[in-house]
Amino acid sequence: MNSGTQTRLLRSVHAVCVPMARLLLRYGITFRQFSDVAKEAFVQVALSETDARGRGTNTSRVSVKTGISRKEVSRLREAFLGSGTGTFDRKDANSAGPPAKVLHAWHTDPRFSDTKGSPHTLPLDGSEMSFSALVRAVAGDVPPGAVRAELKKAGAISEPYAGHVVATKRFFIPGNADEKAITSLSALLFPLMAGIDHNSEPSRSNDGYIQRFAYSDSLAPGMTPVFRDWSRSEATRFIESIDDWLAQHEVPHDAGAQVEEHGIVGIGVFYYQGPSADHLAPRSR
Repeated sequence: MNSGTQTRLLRSVHAVCVPMARLLLRYGITFRQFSDVAKEAFVQVALSETDARGRGTNTSRVSVKTGISRKEVSRLREAFLGSGTGTFDRKDANSAGPPAKVLHAWHTDPRFSDTKGSPHTLPLDGSEMSFSALVRAVAGDVPPGAVRAELKKAGAISEPYAGHVVATKRFFIPGNADEKAITSLSALLFPLMAGIDHNSEPSRSNDGYIQRFAYSDSLAPGMTPVFRDWSRSEATRFIESIDDWLAQHEVPHDAGAQVEEHGIVGIGVFYYQGPSADHLAPRSR
């Protein structure tokens, strides 16, 4: 049973996962791929902790703490974390969804592509060299029509003439890729979450990091676009002043220059408009 604090934390995590899931699905990332990455993160953190005597944590204790089997912890420790690579670095498509698997096989399986890896134009139905056969070969009992619809929506296939399809993309990305989304995860979400982790650490010896969020749920009618414009202007002015201060106190990146050894320092600013976290997390009945 979860305590009240754990339940509240999980509700907050669920709320965070809603826009995360929307973003990942937009880029063709499956739940299994997300789950694999999350599992590795849990094992990585648990392995980095030490006991009261400063000794490293063994596989059994990591398994107890994370709820992940000892066999799986050992596999992750040896195959991925030990080599400095993770699930996301693997070239196989085992944890990808059916559309991604279909495109991969279409370009690599000699039954459905030529010797140069160019995908054949396939009839929709047939017992052997057809789109339906391709889906069955890599996705089991997933309906070929559903896979076709997802690939078509992503612009990954075309239908040059009735009853036939051809692959027009090598990889499955449902939406238009936006590099800003990827860089924002690293530049905004990561330091925000790392700051929350730091501030919640009971044994920390230094001050907490500043984290503030000003909001209103009762603005006067018509004031939201006014606030959006005003906040953009003020936030831009603030960030530019921070950037100027940092620039004045930086040292050149010369070989012998001494710099702080804790990575980066910075301040983040973001705008939000939408439902609160409480509205996104399901409530107990």
